[in-house]
Amino acid sequence: EHYGLERRRVGQGRYERTTHLHSWNSDYLLTNLLLFQLQRHSDHHENPTREYQLLRHFDDSPQLPAGYATMMILALFPPLWRHVMHPRLDAFYA
Repeated sequence: EHYGLERRRVGQGRYERTTHLHSWNSDYLLTNLLLFQLQRHSDHHENPTREYQLLRHFDDSPQLPAGYATMMILALFPPLWRHVMHPRLDAFYA
């Protein structure tokens, strides 16, 4: 849920505050229903005390190309994972 995403260093041993830009979201209905809004992972990190039912989707958060089940299967094949995810990382940081 954080693959390849980075926070800027803001001092010696310190990094910028975690925001909705530092974790991948997956706004798919099945993931939403089965995993209690887990796909709204970015809002959880930005607002850790927010109840899961109230977690929000952010359009500018990095988005996974598929639901969590598909992504877990994809992760079993690292070359394929990198083929899918690295272009998304490049586009996000462009």
